[in-house]
Amino acid sequence: MAEILSQSQIDDLLNELAGVKIDKVSSDLEDHSIKNYDFKSPKKMSREQNKALSSLTDVIGRHLAAYFAGVLRNYCEINVDSIDEHPYYEYNNSLPDVLMTAVVDIDSINGSILLDMSNSITYTLIERMLGGSVDTTIIPNREFTEIEVALMERVFKKMCMFIQEALVNLPNTNVTLRNIETSTRFIKAIRIEEVVEVIVYSVTIGSIKGTITACIPYTYVEAMIMSVVKNEDKLNNNITTDEVRNAMLEELSNSLVDVCGIIGTAKLSLKDLMNLQSGDVIKLEQKVGNPVLVTINNNKWFWGEPGVKKSSKAIRFSKYYKGGF
Repeated sequence: MAEILSQSQIDDLLNELAGVKIDKVSSDLEDHSIKNYDFKSPKKMSREQNKALSSLTDVIGRHLAAYFAGVLRNYCEINVDSIDEHPYYEYNNSLPDVLMTAVVDIDSINGSILLDMSNSITYTLIERMLGGSVDTTIIPNREFTEIEVALMERVFKKMCMFIQEALVNLPNTNVTLRNIETSTRFIKAIRIEEVVEVIVYSVTIGSIKGTITACIPYTYVEAMIMSVVKNEDKLNNNITTDEVRNAMLEELSNSLVDVCGIIGTAKLSLKDLMNLQSGDVIKLEQKVGNPVLVTINNNKWFWGEPGVKKSSKAIRFSKYYKGGF
């Protein structure tokens, strides 16, 4: 007879199983990083949009790294650190009061984006452009001078060019620098309540580290990505169509077709047709001097003029067949 478990044994068994399950869940949670999700303001960017935006930012980052390395005569590393979505007021409140910020206009989306450069990177570029050394850069705690703003204007214009190159698949794109702001509290290019995509580049120049940040309103990001994707699809479709067309033409180029020149036509009754004999003359409907109809595989294609070439009858094409002559 099978042994029956007592109630205390059943309770002990259930408690043991529950403990194992809880330990397993806890260990699984420890293995994965957990982020808090705000259900009051859900993310608008889809995974596909994030992927497309990441590819654009990578291209811009590579261009910037090469440009900074040439200007600074020093190794420069630029990587995309993060792409996050925030209300603009949160992003603006996180910035220091004094910061070099470029307001950039993009014609194809009828909007503006912001490019922020941390003071460590800004003063490093200024120091090097004025003949100083990267390693001896001093980060002063003061407002930027007009000369420093003028020097950085050249850098930001170059960055605009890189953005335009990255958006090469976006039709009618013209990226221009509107102005440079040095006080983050007076920037009015983006509405306070606007949801923005914040792209942070980590920049390393020798021992100097800093960031370059792009702030793009979500509505403009969506428009850019959709336009780029549509234009790329259009280009891919055109390429595919051209390839197929060329392949078909290559296969058909050696095919033989029947080319006929019709001098004229006539209508006969069945009685006249049955009484035809050698030497009879049939009057055609076409007059002397009318062009000859040229058919290709029984399809009307051209009008031509009859003649002779090297002791052989020939037809010179004069125009496409459009009905009548």
